[in-house]
Amino acid sequence: MNPLTYVPRLVTALPPVEAGGRTLKAYAMFADPERNRELPEPGWLRRHAASVLDEPLQEEDHPAGFLILHRGAQADYLLVSQWYDADMLRHRVRGAVTGADGETVFAPLAQRDLVACVWELEIIKFERDAWVNTVLAQGTLDQAALDAYLGTTFSGWV
Repeated sequence: MNPLTYVPRLVTALPPVEAGGRTLKAYAMFADPERNRELPEPGWLRRHAASVLDEPLQEEDHPAGFLILHRGAQADYLLVSQWYDADMLRHRVRGAVTGADGETVFAPLAQRDLVACVWELEIIKFERDAWVNTVLAQGTLDQAALDAYLGTTFSGWV
């Protein structure tokens, strides 16, 4: 396939993941859902999210964010984002590699300045809008706003 050809990808919202003192909305994205549409086990996803969030919450961190497990055409990726200081996003991108024990681990990319691909950016945009509408427009991050944010998810094609 020509890499300059855009082919939509399927996104499925998963149950939230608790990792590193944060609640993360979770998404699985599939480059080829006809070949591979297997959803990750919750414990597997929690373990890998926690490995990416390897530092405790900072003073300005919000305990909410989202992750994207992208089953890509050439490789798998895990993107973990959390809201910081009201209107900023802390973002981590990792690529799947096989560890010494033969298990999948997610490691920093060789291109450390990559943010996201065009498909992942659609979910990031959705999450930006959800954060603005459920938290920032309300002017508070109380439990009701947090519940509204966590309850706003996307599933479909991007």
